[in-house]
Amino acid sequence: MKLTNGNKTSKPPELREVCAQNCHQPPVMDLSRINSYKQMFMQYARTECPGFTVQPELRETINDIFRWCMMLEGRLDPDKGLWLYGNIGTGKSTILRIVKQFCKVVRPRCQDGWPYSFAIFNAVDICSVFAGKGFDGLKEFVDSDRLAIDELGSETIPTGHYGTPLNVIQHLLQSRYDKRHRSFTHVTTNLSIEQIADIYTPRIYDRCKEMFNFVEFTGRTLRKQ
Repeated sequence: MKLTNGNKTSKPPELREVCAQNCHQPPVMDLSRINSYKQMFMQYARTECPGFTVQPELRETINDIFRWCMMLEGRLDPDKGLWLYGNIGTGKSTILRIVKQFCKVVRPRCQDGWPYSFAIFNAVDICSVFAGKGFDGLKEFVDSDRLAIDELGSETIPTGHYGTPLNVIQHLLQSRYDKRHRSFTHVTTNLSIEQIADIYTPRIYDRCKEMFNFVEFTGRTLRKQ
């Protein structure tokens, strides 16, 4: 299983922006065109999820995420990852995929020359890699500059590798905390804030507060019953 940071493909002319060479340096862009960027965000959203609409109860949340993507001043710190949590079926994973595509365009390129992007892996699949390959299998997840863990909390705890049990996601979060100043991590989960400390220890939760913007998704499920 190989992690990649994105494809080195050229952007459509209408989407090109001047990009800085550091992920943490705000891009140069014409903010008088903010409505055009919002339309672009919705374009990506409807490409990812046809019929996408912003639910009234999530309008402020989506606006916060939009501003985070653009590295604009707001309630979310653009130098921290996104921890999207809340009810089942409220669109957290969908928003994460939209953010991935939108950030390739509006965030500056990083020092390695790649657009800002990230690989998304389900927590269950990450644990399966550990079960098969042990700590060697986790190395790529630990070392990846930009990584998203989808459906955190759905994994088996602990996961065993030839008799060695491990809370894999706890280990991964701790390892990525140690390199937080040069990497981004994103998460989606149905766990509450209280459950994070219960499952991954209060120590990990305390470190997560340094790594992530906690963004709550509220409202009814959008999944068809």
